[in-house]
Amino acid sequence: MFLIGAALVLATGGLAVTIARRLPPFLSLGERLVCGLVAAVVGLDMLGVMVARILGLHSTLPLLLTALAALAAVGLLIDRPAWRAEVVRDWAAGTWWPRSLGERRLLAAIILVAAALAFLFGRAVEVSQGAWLAHYNNTWSDWSFHAAYTTTFVYGQNLPPQNPLFAGTPFRYPFAPDFASALLMAGGWSLPAALTWPAWAMATVALSGLLLWARRLTGNLASGIIAVLLTLLGGGLGFWFFLGDAARQGLIGALLHAPQSYDRYPPPVNIQWYNPILSYYLPQRSFVFGAAIVMAVLLLLTAALEETPLFGWRQALAALLHARSWLNGHGVAFLLAGALAGLLPWFHVHSLLVLGIVTVVWALLWPRPAWLLFAAAVVVLALPRLAAAIPGDLSAPTALHYPRLQLGWVAKNGVQGWNLLLLPLVWVWFWIKNTGLFLPLLLMALLTPFALPLRSRLLLAPFLAVFLVANIVVFQPWEWDNTKVLVFWYLAGGVAVGAFLVFVARRWRDGWIASSLVGLTLVASGLLSLSQWLPPQGPTFSWFSREDIALADSIRQSTDPHAVFLTGDEVTNPIPDLAGRPVLMSYRGWLWTYGIDYSKREADIAQMFIGAPNALDLLRRYRVNYVLIGPEELSTWHADPGFFDRSLPLLTKTEHYRVYIVPPPLPD
Repeated sequence: MFLIGAALVLATGGLAVTIARRLPPFLSLGERLVCGLVAAVVGLDMLGVMVARILGLHSTLPLLLTALAALAAVGLLIDRPAWRAEVVRDWAAGTWWPRSLGERRLLAAIILVAAALAFLFGRAVEVSQGAWLAHYNNTWSDWSFHAAYTTTFVYGQNLPPQNPLFAGTPFRYPFAPDFASALLMAGGWSLPAALTWPAWAMATVALSGLLLWARRLTGNLASGIIAVLLTLLGGGLGFWFFLGDAARQGLIGALLHAPQSYDRYPPPVNIQWYNPILSYYLPQRSFVFGAAIVMAVLLLLTAALEETPLFGWRQALAALLHARSWLNGHGVAFLLAGALAGLLPWFHVHSLLVLGIVTVVWALLWPRPAWLLFAAAVVVLALPRLAAAIPGDLSAPTALHYPRLQLGWVAKNGVQGWNLLLLPLVWVWFWIKNTGLFLPLLLMALLTPFALPLRSRLLLAPFLAVFLVANIVVFQPWEWDNTKVLVFWYLAGGVAVGAFLVFVARRWRDGWIASSLVGLTLVASGLLSLSQWLPPQGPTFSWFSREDIALADSIRQSTDPHAVFLTGDEVTNPIPDLAGRPVLMSYRGWLWTYGIDYSKREADIAQMFIGAPNALDLLRRYRVNYVLIGPEELSTWHADPGFFDRSLPLLTKTEHYRVYIVPPPLPD
């Protein structure tokens, strides 16, 4: 069975290469490959979602997608009469191999990035003696709901999708990344493998795209390498606290046994810019898919805009009358970019918001008819999903509504006696604490002509608008989630900061010393916080025990895929995460961040667990089919095992769990 998933991966790669061959020649080889990979993954994933609604998700679906990908690849290869001659010519000329020293250095950088990410992702989940362990606290928590979103498709046949963590409600989360993992599970992959390797692949594609985009904007690879280091490790002044720990414990002792994390401090210190690797790239699977799509869109548009006149409104209006010019190579790039951006609501909504801000500014600076193709693709593909996903729970309390205005974002948290007059100072100090010299360096890079040409500065400048908007408007109930927008500002800003540091290093004889020291201050907090999770001091978290895995296997074999379970709301729950069954209410720490008002259901669940007089009526009203009683239900919800023993038949039990059947109500 594993081979079915592997065949799908290989077919996706083959399709990506043939798509890359057909992309406009103004893109470099690496840029075409990144865009081809993103287009192939996104296209096959969305095709799988549509076909699964008809056929269900079984091993036949990845086989069908493999066959379709292979046919599409062959079709793109041979649709021109001279295709054989083109393939022979490209092979003889070494078109698909790095020939120059610069291309070989770029390839080496991409391989190093891929290897580093493979090491980090490879440690995310460890299978040991039949149990599953997690080596990062954020993957232990975030991958728990990603596991539920994956197994709900492959084991729960949740199509059309309903929210598996709050049964009976719409599934508004962008689930396409987890559906991709479900396809691999249907193809025989284990859950840890299906979660790990697609996330690694898309993170590698995203960072490869960043290297390529930075090289195009700056003309050198060094700026891209710095941008990658910043987007992975960038942080603020938290490393200052390490100096005190080193003075008390000794430098080696503090490095090997760090007493605290240096990337986050609650108010009044208020450092909220967490280590990007640990907070975004490793745990947030939707983010890495979104980042890869964003980089593909930026590559497609940037290459075209480099050949577009600045403020060329007269030429753009004249070109509107010549429809043939819309569908040249540039038009194809805009159309593909629009299609990828339009599908972002299925993958990562915050990425679409970022592209919306940036591309509006770009369209004003570099007008051309092809923007209409881009906009049409975005509107047609994005609006239906946005209409279904964005409204949220309109009956929820105001605190759960979004978006909402919040001047300064979280800068004022913990500040005593502040007022609007002090907000600018508080806000500036907040960002210096959180990003160090990053913002001053970014402004110097964009406002002076030394490090970047004018066009590159104008291409990067709209990301400052992203930064400002995210400091004014909060886009989810949990204000910290604005970092899902700000991370793209930091990613693009890293290109400009990298270019400025390279300029300083090359301009003066000892400039490299200054650049290195400044760069070290930008990544010191990130390096120190990452070191806590690596050998020899990296901790291990128990994700799922052998008992959890065995219980989930039993549940899958003995219950209907759509059966609803009443369980506790712990982060790791074998029923939704491993068995793929929907639960009445999962971890409340997730639900409120999605704007879900769970208060009424929470109160009713408490009554069910304690065996209140109306408990059985509530179970049937919520259409609960089974009840799980385990350590979480006993300790947190004070479940009454005696009530369930007396009232409900037992389905199965293990050392720590008992599962009860809720019989349907008797007919009147």
